Amino acid sequence: MRLAIATCEAPPVPDSDAERLIPALAERGAEAELVAWSDEAADWSAYDLVWISSTWDYHERLADFLAWLPRTAAVTPVQNPPALIEWNIDKRYLRELGGAGVPVIPTVWVEDEGGPAVREAAQRGWSDVIVKPAVDLGAARLERVGGVELRAAVERVERPALVQPFLESLASEGELSLVYLGGELSHAVRKRPAEGDFRVQFQHGGRYEPTGAPAEATAIGARTMEAIGPRVAEARGNSERAPLYGRVDLVRGPGGELCVIEVELIEPALFLDVVAEAATARFAELLVMTMRGS
Repeated sequence: MRLAIATCEAPPVPDSDAERLIPALAERGAEAELVAWSDEAADWSAYDLVWISSTWDYHERLADFLAWLPRTAAVTPVQNPPALIEWNIDKRYLRELGGAGVPVIPTVWVEDEGGPAVREAAQRGWSDVIVKPAVDLGAARLERVGGVELRAAVERVERPALVQPFLESLASEGELSLVYLGGELSHAVRKRPAEGDFRVQFQHGGRYEPTGAPAEATAIGARTMEAIGPRVAEARGNSERAPLYGRVDLVRGPGGELCVIEVELIEPALFLDVVAEAATARFAELLVMTMRGS
């Protein structure tokens, strides 16, 4: 069995999940290697499965990446399924989840003209906001601006875009990530920003530690996974199987309530390097089962 771990040509940080999984897969008789998704010389048909793990430049080459997904899936299975990834790439999926009853971070959507979004944010009393494009990765093009700067930020951000209130909880307690493997909650990780920052990504100085997940969080996570069920079924051709992997990121909202800030079904860090080895073993088994078609 051969597994291609899809990555990018110049990852900003090492793929620590792959580093853990390659030896675990070898113990199970599977050969795995990192391959850049944009490598034109790669023969994807030579693999039994392509696992998208660290394609952390897709937002910079979106059209190429979206063309690569179905082209690769035509010659070998890709996980998660391309249709599910395409849906998850655009953060407007949060609007769909909110409509399905999932508590999501309050958001003003910018489609074309920025004026209505600026007025709505002002009406909601947001004086400190986050502006970001709907397709982004690792807080690469995120801006935190004050109310008087909002119009200029909205005018220069790529469309479609989001305007959200800045949450003090990001700086004080960070995010709680729930990691799902094969549709089941595997583990939870607390992501905290560096001192004086609010971004929790590793490349911005974020740090991670395993933690327990309170009942409130697991209930929201379960509701989120249920809400994406129809999208999963559509992507799998009406199969009821859950996503092979996924992550639900939670934060404290303006009123102190837990809400979803992001759902990662594309190339999420699974934090296998900071949790018990049982999680790595579990995911390795799932990858092997998927390659065997079971």
